[in-house]
Amino acid sequence: MNETSNGGMTININSPGNLIAQTININGNVNLGGSLDTNGFSDDQVKRSLEAVVGKGRVIDAKWKWAGAYWYLRWAANYPVDVKKFCEKIDGLQLHVDECYECQYENIRKLCTCSFMSCDARKLDKVAVSRNDQDVFAQCREIVLKLAEELGKAYLPKVEMK
Repeated sequence: MNETSNGGMTININSPGNLIAQTININGNVNLGGSLDTNGFSDDQVKRSLEAVVGKGRVIDAKWKWAGAYWYLRWAANYPVDVKKFCEKIDGLQLHVDECYECQYENIRKLCTCSFMSCDARKLDKVAVSRNDQDVFAQCREIVLKLAEELGKAYLPKVEMK
């Protein structure tokens, strides 16, 4: 890998015999270690991702399902652990979603005390779920996966193949 003048990089893919088989140029900043923002994702990235998953026919199609967004964003984007402050932060994003899908403290406060909420949502395969919380976990898991997919799009670099 070689760094380019614009903050990107050139990656040479070698074939057997150490011949360059493919050169890939990535333009722009490249951060192989994760987020460019020390607090996780930017509020704008979170806003765009939430707008993509909230509404009729999407994974957050009921107010209580914001618990899944709370679970993921507190771990992946350093959003507040306090549920009331989380809802205030989401309100501050001024999402363009129908009023019937808005994040409200009263709708998620009890769900945010589920046993699995204290586990890192980015490590779903290691989450231990109590029998009582399995149905809520399944719904929250779906939300976590979709939100992670949407937020992941924020860091996909433009790839130029030669």
